[in-house]
Formats: sequence, C-alpha cells, structure tokens
Amino acid sequence: MDTRTTTQPIGRRINYSVIYRVIMCSVACAVIFAAVALKLTRYFAPENLELMALDGYGSYTLPITLQEDEVMEPGKEGILKNQIYVVEEKTQSLPETAPKKESNASPVYPITETDLSAGAAQGDILIRDSDSGKSVDVRQLLSAPYPEALRDDGISRLSIAKEPLVLIVHTHATESFVDQGTISYTPGTEFRSEDTDKNMVAVGRVMAEVLNRKGIPTVHCETLHDLGDFNGAYDNSLATVKKYLAQYPSVKYVFDLHRDAIIRETGEALKPVCTIDGKPTAQVMTLVGTDAGGADHPLWLQNNMNLAVKLQHKLTTDYNGMARPINLRKLSFHQQYAPGYLLFEIGSCANTLEEAKNAAANLGNAVAEVINNS
Repeated sequence: MDTRTTTQPIGRRINYSVIYRVIMCSVACAVIFAAVALKLTRYFAPENLELMALDGYGSYTLPITLQEDEVMEPGKEGILKNQIYVVEEKTQSLPETAPKKESNASPVYPITETDLSAGAAQGDILIRDSDSGKSVDVRQLLSAPYPEALRDDGISRLSIAKEPLVLIVHTHATESFVDQGTISYTPGTEFRSEDTDKNMVAVGRVMAEVLNRKGIPTVHCETLHDLGDFNGAYDNSLATVKKYLAQYPSVKYVFDLHRDAIIRETGEALKPVCTIDGKPTAQVMTLVGTDAGGADHPLWLQNNMNLAVKLQHKLTTDYNGMARPINLRKLSFHQQYAPGYLLFEIGSCANTLEEAKNAAANLGNAVAEVINNS
C-alpha cells in the first residue's frame, strides 16, 4: 500500500510533465512556423517579386531590359560611374510580350513613362556591365586620344570627303513603336511593322539626314534583315555590312539602330522618355561588345569603347537626361568589323515614333560633333 500510494502521484507528475512539454513545443513550433510564413508571404508578395526582378543595381534603379538580339545569361551586372563600380547579381530577362492571363476579358496593361538615365549628371558617364566581366577606366578613356583607327594617318582627323564615312544598318529593322497618345496595350499587340515609314528604318533616315547635313557622308541601308527570319537577323546584317565595307572601304563607322523592349512581369511596359528642347524624346542606350565571348575583337576597348565614352560624354553634356548607361556585353555584336561600330537602342516598344525620331536627330548631332572635333 505504501509503495502504491507513493508511486502513483509520481507517475502522474511525470505524465503531466510530458504533456506540458509536448504542448509547449507545439506552441513554439506553431509560433515559429507562423513567423516564417509571414516573412515568406511578404518576401514573395507580387510587388516585392517585381522589385527583385527589376531592381538589381545597388543605388541605381534600372528595370531589366530585354535585348532582343540575345537572351541575357545569368551573371554579374553593375554600373561604372567614372571609376566607381557597383555590382549586383543579375536577374532573369523578361519577355517582350506580356504574359497572357486566363480570363474571359482581355487584360489591359499600362504603359508607364520612366527615366533610365540613372540620374547621370551633366557630362557624367555611366557604364552597366551585363555579362562581360570587363573593367573600364572611364577617366582614362575620356582623356585618351581619339582612336587612331578612325584617323587617316594616326595623327590628323580623318578627312571628310565625298566617300561614305558612316554606314547605318538595322539588324532588327521591323521593330516599331506605339501610336501617339497610347497609354496601354493588350496581349497579342504587335510591336513590329514591315512599313519602313513606321519602323526602325524611319528612325535611321532621320539620323542619316542629320549626319549628311553636318558634312558626314552617310549611307543608310533600309534592308529588313529580320523579315521572316528573326533568328538569322544578325547573320543577315553582317553579310550586308561586309558588302558595304567592300564597296566603300572609306567607311569607319557602322551604327546598328534598334529599339529596346522593357516589360515588367506584371505586363506593364516601360517607356524611357525625357524632354529635350521642349520635345518628348526617347532615351538612348549605347551597347558595346567585347571579346569576352570568344570573338576575335582585341581592340574593342581602345577603339569602340573609346568612341562610346567620348560620345556618351557629348550626349550627357548637350542632351542631359537622354542617354542611358552604356551597356557592356560579352558578345561582340560584329563590332570587330569596324573601329567605329556601335549598337544603339533608341527608346522601347512603348515609345512613339516621334520620340524615337527626336532622339535620332540628337544622336546624329552628337555623333557629328564628335567626329568633326576629334
């Protein structure tokens, strides 16, 4: 009896203790689980996912752009501001056309005006390295002599004669723009046109006219290299460039004019625009290729990048707010075929043709000034 009387209460105490511990552990786990769930819910909220996908540039807010010429690979990105380099992990590129939603009514996506100049001050030079891993000393390039390959004898400026000096081409000539006053679009909207009065050819005409008027002999190729064969557009345009270079050995500058496509995961299309001399003007990005992808292009820095830096300085000085950061890339984009070969993204699919033409006129003026005063 004594043993039974003594042991039973002890057994009860042990059972209550186990139950108490189980309850407390369960409560603690529930609290931790709830906290983690709340954190993840906030982290993966649509607005935060959008920011993670679009804002990956340290102190600068630059939406990810889709370069239609290639799929952007994972890697490092950053911005060079003179000699200050800010690096962040690169995010995945976004499609040019908005995602389709399952619903009876066709969704409508907004077009939003935005500033992609990264807040560059007048005369400032910003460089965004997408995937090349190359370093650039902006101050050194800015003070370096004009590329010798763009001079007759390496000393004096290339003589401006009747022979063509500049060739303008369009790898993606059918890239087009929205109509004036457009503030939204729907899935399936075509951002391409075969009409050369509405696509990139019309933009190239403006730049060619300005250059010729400024005394820079320029030829403009209006071939639609992406017509019916988008994937082969670069091969097609390269064949054209080689043909022109053989016909006109005097050509030192080749400018490939494109327009960008900047669309958020939500379908919102961004319109990079500014005001220059009271006119709505599309913002322009200069793209410089390198030899990082294996191309035989050892002089990309002293020739093409040298020119790009001097042109960027001119653009940000005379047309402050129009220039986006120079985009440095792993692939060469055929720029090894001419010392003055550059690619320009003039506006995006959300800009109007008028805005793109205004930008092309300013770009032409800046290029002419750089060439004439080099």
